[in-house]
Amino acid sequence: MRNRGHITSSWRSAAASIVLGVSASGCATSGSPGASDGSVPDASLADSGEGDRFSATDGGVSPVDSTVEDRLDTTAPEGNAGGMLDAEGTDPESGIDGGAEGGAPPSLWVMGYYSSWDADAYPVAEIQWSGLTHIATAFNLPDGSGGVSAVGSMDPTLARAVVTAAHAAAKKAIASIGGSGSATVFEGSTAPAILPTFVENLKTLVTTIGYDGLDLDWEGGPTADQTLLLSLVQALRSAMPGALITMPVGMENNNLPDDLSFYGTVAPLVDQINIMSYGVSGAWQGWKSWHSSPLHWNKDSSTPVGIDSTVADYLAANVPPSKLGVGSGFYGECYSSPVTAPDQALGGSQVVADDGTMTFAHIMDDYYSASAHEWDSTAAVPYLSFAAPQGPEGCTYVTYEDAESISAKAAWVKSSGLGGVIIWTINEGYLPSAPTGQQSPLLDAMRLGFLQ
Repeated sequence: MRNRGHITSSWRSAAASIVLGVSASGCATSGSPGASDGSVPDASLADSGEGDRFSATDGGVSPVDSTVEDRLDTTAPEGNAGGMLDAEGTDPESGIDGGAEGGAPPSLWVMGYYSSWDADAYPVAEIQWSGLTHIATAFNLPDGSGGVSAVGSMDPTLARAVVTAAHAAAKKAIASIGGSGSATVFEGSTAPAILPTFVENLKTLVTTIGYDGLDLDWEGGPTADQTLLLSLVQALRSAMPGALITMPVGMENNNLPDDLSFYGTVAPLVDQINIMSYGVSGAWQGWKSWHSSPLHWNKDSSTPVGIDSTVADYLAANVPPSKLGVGSGFYGECYSSPVTAPDQALGGSQVVADDGTMTFAHIMDDYYSASAHEWDSTAAVPYLSFAAPQGPEGCTYVTYEDAESISAKAAWVKSSGLGGVIIWTINEGYLPSAPTGQQSPLLDAMRLGFLQ
């Protein structure tokens, strides 16, 4: 998934040029083309898109959409509209039991992606289930002809181990299908003549491994892909009416908002629509330094993303708040000199490391110190600031998430009546050298913030 999994799922035109690269596993990678010195005049602001993430646009910095502030003022419905589960712990639409440890099931979901390529670093036996309601295995990939294959080491043996452990802990396990760069094979697999075979093979995957459902991580592609995706969801609902179906989607660029009406159309057919709100900053033309997962937008057109404004856009597109989730990254982004903080001109700075390298564990082991720690009260996220290059990657500014930002995110999700949160990836938040019981501090924060 994202972005190594994932920024919008706006299904950009093939003509749009790519500014943010994505790794094979689905998340944003560093070293993206299109970086600049951070000057705003005559710059092009990248637009966000799922799969292709941010796409370059012509004509300089676009004015901030005049309706953005109005969207940010959207009033959340009373009560917890985010409750996928009813008082009995069951999804009233699908009939799926939400089971949880220690009493009544939570009304919010916390779905963590488990990456097969990091399985050795985070063994299944070490997964801390108390901070999760769902786990998604990454990835299985369509082959373009109706078949489905495992990516990396997510073979049946590992998949069954994850599913068995999840069910033993009364959690749900789903197979994530696709990831970055999967649009072409999804298109082939959902062609009318191939779709029945593809759906049957997905059903076989679910029943053979014992999954509770599917996560459809179709990243990007032309607008025509929306019709194919809708046909896939409809066919899956018919073939597996009780299965969970979730869908990751991208962040929105406030300078170039997208037509998100498709998600309002597909929402009745899926259980969750989750925003991949992590890895959203970069050294792109027209941008300043920004945060990996900013809860709140700072109203600066050179840092044009925030979870709050993106959520407002999806709600305006008629996605029910109870089916809409946000994202949390268990990794950070490392900027090189001269950037030392958010909202600074780039001056030649690059994002030199992110997902896959700047794991939470790596940040804690090699970068964190109390003297370097800062808190951005506007965006509600932490960062580390260094006067000189620090650590193996030579970072001067590290944007990441911690227990405090997860707590703030959880409080905002609850007050907004949203459905929950996804994590990319739980593997990256595991601290093997920490004392027993303290090795998954971010999952502890998820449990305290979202599930209690």
